[in-house]
Amino acid sequence: MEQERPPQKASGGPGGTPGRTPPPGEAWTALSHLLTGILLFGGIGWGVDELFDLRGFTVAGLLVGAAASMYLIYVRYVKS
Repeated sequence: MEQERPPQKASGGPGGTPGRTPPPGEAWTALSHLLTGILLFGGIGWGVDELFDLRGFTVAGLLVGAAASMYLIYVRYVKS
């Protein structure tokens, strides 16, 4: 017969899930998502700048990459 688990305290952890403690690896995963987005979109912006001899796409790429990464992190860890 299965043992009943004692009720867990509501900790209000990530995602609002009571009693859920995230593993430490999730912080590194979120950081890697953030850095990857910034580097990827910044690199694409830099490539467009160099290819067409323009200015400003590197900064725009960095900002878009940061925003897209933060949205991905929000959807994956906060909203779920």
